[in-house]
Amino acid sequence: MYHTLQFVLCLVSIFLQAKAATVKRVSVDLGKNVTIKCPLNNSRDVMWEREGREPGRNTKMTVLESGSMFLATVDRSDSGIYSCIRENDVKDIRGKVNVTVRTPPPPLVVSIKCSTILVLVLWQVIGTGGYPISYFGAQYRPAFINTSWIPISPNHIMPSSRQIEVYSLRPNTTYEFRMWATNQLGKSPVTYVLATTKAQYTEEGADQFDTRWWAAAVGIVMGALVLLGLGTCLLLCRECQRPSVEDEPEIIELLPNIILNPGFEGPSRFDDITPDENSNNGTLTRLNNNTVVQPQDL
Repeated sequence: MYHTLQFVLCLVSIFLQAKAATVKRVSVDLGKNVTIKCPLNNSRDVMWEREGREPGRNTKMTVLESGSMFLATVDRSDSGIYSCIRENDVKDIRGKVNVTVRTPPPPLVVSIKCSTILVLVLWQVIGTGGYPISYFGAQYRPAFINTSWIPISPNHIMPSSRQIEVYSLRPNTTYEFRMWATNQLGKSPVTYVLATTKAQYTEEGADQFDTRWWAAAVGIVMGALVLLGLGTCLLLCRECQRPSVEDEPEIIELLPNIILNPGFEGPSRFDDITPDENSNNGTLTRLNNNTVVQPQDL
């Protein structure tokens, strides 16, 4: 019986140590009050301390009669691990609680990439403060002038965005930009950045360009065009001076006959033969194939 009781007590001790080794997590909004119960059972007579600080340094921490810890009006510095231990406990079994204070987001890390009339605003998110970011806000204005801030459209930038472009700026002008993030507890601290747009012409060597080279190039091109026009006019004049087709009627008339009838040779010497006394007809007959047929004797 004695050994059984000892075994049960050992199991209970192991269970309590395992439970104490598990860190309990508690979240609380900034500026709120919170009461945290000690994870140990039967923890009415307990002591609380903040890990990493000497006892008594945290004036906000109050131990209630129930053994729970009470924190009033918490702020960012109250986040941390708190541990409780029974008084006069030689086993030094501790229950741990990780307290997280939810706050608005921390400041953004903002950088600017400038062009002549356009800038690219980029930012990095360090943390969300415990709640998801609802949206980002951004504004700009000319620097060193007390003028109104100009919102960067859209007014509520999507929480997944990490860059945005700003158009219609003046070249070689310094602008001031500011950005912040917002969650359900409020806005983060505002981040301010100065940036100067580039000059109108910033290409290397552009200011050293000699306009005389440009004038010479234009002159060469214009001269080439004039020479090309004169050559075209000369060719047209030569074409106009060639003899027309009407000046060579005989050539035009004979050419088809020679092509269609290779044996055609124009008027033949047989056409003018004088009839003799034996011929009944002094006219020779010419067939289509240019064969001359003598007239029959009567």
